[in-house]
Amino acid sequence: MPLPKTIIHLLSGGMDSTVLLYELHKQGHELHTVAFNYGQTHIKELQLARWHSINLGVQHSQIELTRRDGPFLRCALTDGSSDSVVVPNRNAIFLMIAAGIAASNGAQTVTIGCNKDDEKAFPDCTWRFIQAAQATLKAGGSDVELCAPYIGWTKGQIARLGEGLNVDFSKTWSCYRGGIAECGECDACEKRKGALCE
Repeated sequence: MPLPKTIIHLLSGGMDSTVLLYELHKQGHELHTVAFNYGQTHIKELQLARWHSINLGVQHSQIELTRRDGPFLRCALTDGSSDSVVVPNRNAIFLMIAAGIAASNGAQTVTIGCNKDDEKAFPDCTWRFIQAAQATLKAGGSDVELCAPYIGWTKGQIARLGEGLNVDFSKTWSCYRGGIAECGECDACEKRKGALCE
C-alpha cells in the first residue's frame, strides 16, 4: 500500500480515468479531481466526472477552456474543423494546468489515465510524452510528480480492475459523438466494448 499523497487527478468521465479515481480513493489518497471543458461535443463526460467525484466525496473543479466565438482547441471532437480526433496538445495543456494547481495547493502528484490502447492514436498518451512533460516541469522548477500508472495497461485490464472496485461503467462516457446515448460505432465506443467484453 503506497503512502497517502495529495493528488490532483485528471478526470474526464471516461472509463480509464474513472477507474483510476476509484483505485486512488481506495488507497486513501487525498484527492481533488479536475475536468476540462474545451468545447468537446461529448460534453456529457463532464457531468459524469462530477457525479463520480460527488459519489466518492471528492473535491471537484471544472476548468473552462472555451471562448465565446467557439472552441479554444479545434478538431473533430469540437467543431469538426478536421477529421482527426487528436486534440492538439490536449494532455500537455491539461497536465501543465493541473501541475500549477498542485503546486499552488500543496499537492505532490498529478495523475492521468493514459493507457496502452490509446498510444497509437494519441501521441500524448505515451510514456515518452509523460517523461517529456515531467522534464518540462522540472526545468521550470517544479517538483510536482506526473503519474500515469496505467500507461502499460490495456483497456481490458483497466475494466477488470474497475469491476473489482465496483465502478459503475454505465456512468462513464467514451463516445466521441454528442448525444444522449453512446453511438456504439466510433473508435472510442469500439474500444470500450472490446474492453468490457474481454
